[in-house]
Amino acid sequence: MGSSNPYRMLKRSVSNEISKVLSGVCADSGLLNRLEDMIEEPPKREFGDLSIHLAKLSKLCGTSLENLVNLLTPSLEKLDLIEKVTVVGGYLNIFVDYAVFSTQVLTAITSYGDKYGVIDGYVRRRVVVEYVSANPVHPLHLGSGRNAVLGDFLYRLNKFVGNEVQRRYYVNDVGLQVAFLAYGYSKLGFPEIPPGMKPDHYLGLIYAATTTIIDILKLKKSLKEAEAAGNFSKANELRGEIDSLMGDLAKIAEVIPNEVNVLSEKIAGEEDPELEVLRILRGYEMGESEYLFVRKVCDKVIEGIRETLEKMNVGIDVWDWESDLVWEGRVSEILEKASNSSYFRLHKGAPALFFDELLSTELRRRLRIPEALEVPPLILKRSDGTTLYTTRDIAYTLKKFEEFSADEVINVIAIEQTLSQAQLRLALYALGYEKEAENLIHYSYEMVNLPGASMSGRRGRYVTVDELLERLSGMVKNLMRERGSEVSDEQALKIARSAIKYMILSVSPSKTLTIDLRKILDLKQNSGPYIQYTYVRARSVLEKAESHQLDVIDYEKARKEPVRTLILELSKFPEVVSEVVVSKQPEDLIAYANNLATIFNKFYETEPILREPDEGFRALKIAVTHGVSVVLRNFMEICGMDVLERI
Repeated sequence: MGSSNPYRMLKRSVSNEISKVLSGVCADSGLLNRLEDMIEEPPKREFGDLSIHLAKLSKLCGTSLENLVNLLTPSLEKLDLIEKVTVVGGYLNIFVDYAVFSTQVLTAITSYGDKYGVIDGYVRRRVVVEYVSANPVHPLHLGSGRNAVLGDFLYRLNKFVGNEVQRRYYVNDVGLQVAFLAYGYSKLGFPEIPPGMKPDHYLGLIYAATTTIIDILKLKKSLKEAEAAGNFSKANELRGEIDSLMGDLAKIAEVIPNEVNVLSEKIAGEEDPELEVLRILRGYEMGESEYLFVRKVCDKVIEGIRETLEKMNVGIDVWDWESDLVWEGRVSEILEKASNSSYFRLHKGAPALFFDELLSTELRRRLRIPEALEVPPLILKRSDGTTLYTTRDIAYTLKKFEEFSADEVINVIAIEQTLSQAQLRLALYALGYEKEAENLIHYSYEMVNLPGASMSGRRGRYVTVDELLERLSGMVKNLMRERGSEVSDEQALKIARSAIKYMILSVSPSKTLTIDLRKILDLKQNSGPYIQYTYVRARSVLEKAESHQLDVIDYEKARKEPVRTLILELSKFPEVVSEVVVSKQPEDLIAYANNLATIFNKFYETEPILREPDEGFRALKIAVTHGVSVVLRNFMEICGMDVLERI
């Protein structure tokens, strides 16, 4: 069956040989254990396939450059995998014998198939990935879409390497945003969702209208006070804010005019709308029957969110309701435990956990808390007795660990939650849950920009995932039509959602993502459709190659370009996957796949494959093409992209 990781096996063979040769020479015995990390890939192919910085090795080993070269060159050249060794510019350059290496790479791909990329000996773990978890007050916008794609990637990556993985969505139904929506919807008399409108879209507009109307009323009150006090500059400032909000409300009214009129009239008739909202919040958290309608409102929004996730081919295994945590008494247990902690004190009259005595440099390192991050006390309850989000999240974190017997829990949450997530880990640690604190990962990501679009959920200003999917699906159909073919709605959706996923995963989560609609469907480079199209190309070759003999491969021809470059790239896939499992950086996997596709497309366009006259060389080219199809298919499975046999 051969090695599951040919590239690592190659580097290890070289490092083992060097270690053996230098074992009696090198003064630093620990160096020999680090040799594999010192073996690099040269910037240019003419400098070989692997290289070692001789000056660095000489300094660490305590022997001359000349002695190193004389010792290592003949020894390495005796290895079956090595063709020759040269010295250029202070580097020992190692050239692989592709006649031998290609046999190992292609055998591994054939043997492991859809598991090629999984490393033998990998220690399997139980992992919970909590993602999306958007507040149930509006449809999924582009930020939530990035969250969904990243979470789905982490799930699929862990699943691919053999981990047991569970996907969870935390429905934040105990919070002010939900209370605002419930208040507005109740004022309308709980109307049915209009025909042809998704429930999350409709209720999202009601939420935006409700918050905007309340804010306008507050500003108008402040305006009267400013005018009465003769503060004209403040009054002018407030008029500008009111005009801006009136503009937002007018746009919402273009879609739901009757609802906006009714809400404007009824909310204006309330003495204190925000007090009513807080009453709903408190009553629902306490489980009072007259406020249980809040769950039904959230259910309607979640219905629309489920539909969007299904369109994106993103799954959830467990839907957790925040209210259940409270009603089951889990949050009360946390509050009781916190009150008995040595870190518990009152902060401005509110119960809180203080972390000053806990926050050592070592603990910051263990809990991955940035040194520069100032961590204030964690307030556990409001003055009215309602709990805060992070308090409830302590209970939820323990639930995730306990119910799945998880080794690791990954929270995919936006970067602006860095402080609250740090407080969460510290609170767990302070309450005695040290293992959970150390194995709770905040997988953060930056915001999403769509040029020309301003976003605000409270104002109903956002681009939804549904809208982006619909727009891209239309663009796919037009693109295919221009190329002389038609695609079904289903296939257009598959190409569109794969394009979105590729685009999101191609940018480091730590960077702001700017959506470029001109590049997202580029069939010539670095896009989801480009990878899908490359895979289809490879598959079309293989379908036509069924009658060709594959047991007559001439591996000697693997020394020729561009086959040797393709072999080397194919060998790296398991190594890249293993590195990404640790780093959780999808952009590295994307960069690898784009590079492989580019190399293969150049090979496809410049080299005869099925028309290759040399039978052994033809069989080798077909085997390499099969390798590309396997790797790209496995890559797409990890990234949640649709594997299409035809485009």
